[in-house]
Amino acid sequence: MAITKINTVGLRGMEGYRVQVEVHMMEGMDSFTVVGLPDASVKESRERVSAALQSIHSPILPGKTVVNLSPAEQKKNGPMFDLPMAIAILKNMDVIHTQISADVGFIGAVSLDGTVVSVDGMLPAILAAKKLGFKTVYVPYDENLPTLKFDTVEVVHVSNIHDAIQHVSGQNLLPLRQREKVPMVAQENYSKTFEQIIGHQQAKRALEIAAAGGHHVLMTGPPGCGKSMLAEAFPSILPSLTHDELLEKILVNLQTTLESVYRKRGWYNGLAMDVTL
Repeated sequence: MAITKINTVGLRGMEGYRVQVEVHMMEGMDSFTVVGLPDASVKESRERVSAALQSIHSPILPGKTVVNLSPAEQKKNGPMFDLPMAIAILKNMDVIHTQISADVGFIGAVSLDGTVVSVDGMLPAILAAKKLGFKTVYVPYDENLPTLKFDTVEVVHVSNIHDAIQHVSGQNLLPLRQREKVPMVAQENYSKTFEQIIGHQQAKRALEIAAAGGHHVLMTGPPGCGKSMLAEAFPSILPSLTHDELLEKILVNLQTTLESVYRKRGWYNGLAMDVTL
């Protein structure tokens, strides 16, 4: 059989890189080998994927199956390679006849019954797929993740391997309804604003220039001269976050278990405050 190649995303911390899942099925003793510096959770994918394909009545053909995760020099972590492995094997067995282009990615783990499930790192992987130039990304449906919509990337939510096969083959999927959640963009509520501050014209002018140009600010002076007051009012004049900045802030806030994201920027006074970019 020819070698089948399916694309996905690997993670180094919260940074993503493109991974190509290569599958070659050949004559030989029955075996399923995963190479390409997989960790223990990736090596266990062979058992999950084998059982999942058996559950959907598309068992792996007898013989030797080799899965290579390229680039081979990068260590692969986590079970999010399960879905691309399953799709690559099904494509190699001609269960999927449609050509899958290099700008289509698959991310997610699979259960033994063929269900596609979410794992840690899904949101960073989706955002990385956008930066890497993917046009379509298949991901598991997870009501706990925010609904992300991009102009350049189509995010397709699938519940099981059958859903992915049907959509890849050109069939439309019924939209998955997500649970009502706290909105990701909350109403800004500032305790202090610039219009409430009387005087300090020179300092306010400097902060306005810094806000307009995106410059850093260092305020010095004796206690009680108004540094903290100006710093607390500073976010009220900052421009709204761009779309990419908002996505990065969503990512940081989800990593710190915060429930809402504000479209405004924050400030840092050297102590503990809200997560800021």
